Amino acid sequence: MQLTLTPQPNGDLRATFDEEDRADLTAMLAEHSDLDILIAGTEHYWTNGSYQPFDAGAGNPFVGLTSAPCIAQAMDYADDGTATIEGAFWYHADYMIHNAIETMLEQGHVDFTRA
Repeated sequence: MQLTLTPQPNGDLRATFDEEDRADLTAMLAEHSDLDILIAGTEHYWTNGSYQPFDAGAGNPFVGLTSAPCIAQAMDYADDGTATIEGAFWYHADYMIHNAIETMLEQGHVDFTRA
């Protein structure tokens, strides 16, 4: 299963999936968090240096007091493990109300707001 990330004209980042992946996505949601699914679904991006999902609640990198699932344009790691965002980052603004993956399944996409 691969998610597709597409920058939008307003600066947001849209995550979508192929319809044939719906069953896999639904099954994964029963056992994994939305962040886990974002990480797995975007592996083809972040292993090539772009679009790295991360848990803002872990504070590495620190982006403020939130636990929203986030996606960095790129990430750099110091020798001590400290992460630094390279470029822009996006967050799921409605994370306390809606699960990002459930929204994607219902609407066909979910938008991450550019910070």
